[in-house]
Amino acid sequence: MIRRAFIALLLGSALLRAEDAAVPTQRVGQPLEIRDLYVPGGEVKAKPRRDRKPPLMVRILEVKPAKDGSRYDFEVQGLEAGTYNLADFLEAPTGTVLPAIPLEITTAIPEGLVHPNPAEASELPEFGGYKTRMKILIALWFAGLIAILLWRKKKTTSGSSAAESIQPLADRLRPLIAAASKGELASDDRAKLERLVIGHWREHRPDIAALPPAEAMSKLRHDPEAAPLFLALERWLHARSSETTKAEIDQLLAPYGDSGRG
Repeated sequence: MIRRAFIALLLGSALLRAEDAAVPTQRVGQPLEIRDLYVPGGEVKAKPRRDRKPPLMVRILEVKPAKDGSRYDFEVQGLEAGTYNLADFLEAPTGTVLPAIPLEITTAIPEGLVHPNPAEASELPEFGGYKTRMKILIALWFAGLIAILLWRKKKTTSGSSAAESIQPLADRLRPLIAAASKGELASDDRAKLERLVIGHWREHRPDIAALPPAEAMSKLRHDPEAAPLFLALERWLHARSSETTKAEIDQLLAPYGDSGRG
């Protein structure tokens, strides 16, 4: 009697160990392949994942026909540790009852793997790297280039203004008046001509120094010295003349000849 009980106990332990060994086990995040698994009934499919809640990702690798069912190769990836029934993540045709297909997902590290050393507090690494330094250098180079171009432009403009201020007023007016006499004076040059002439007379005639440009021009049209040039300009605007001689232009510029000393 005792002998029979001992044999039954040994057989029960062996069956329990065989049942435990039959449960496929894998770590979280690692693929687990279950091959040649027989499932009776119609062909099953993996349930689609409509969100991130299901703890298992199931993929059917191959389906092989078998008597009254099929044999499947599955690939399973566990996202959370626990014991699961693969059948809960499969869809079967109506009337097909899926058998329990247990598997286990664990966080345990297999034997032979070394645990990582615990993280220790340390100083933060220096900000940036090679790419960051190169970007900063390129940005500084472009900033320097723009600064040089702006400085050269400002220097050129200042030089032109200085040269223009040194040049006698009559010399600055001569090409503008010659163009006006031929009807070739652009609107910008006409404004420049009027500005130079009015500016000259404002320096020499205190009575028009504070007047607006329109009033100053109206008063200069009746001035014995300034009127000839203003009247000639108005005449040329209505009918250009190609017969204006250099002597006539010199005569019109006579009142402006001393502007360089004024």
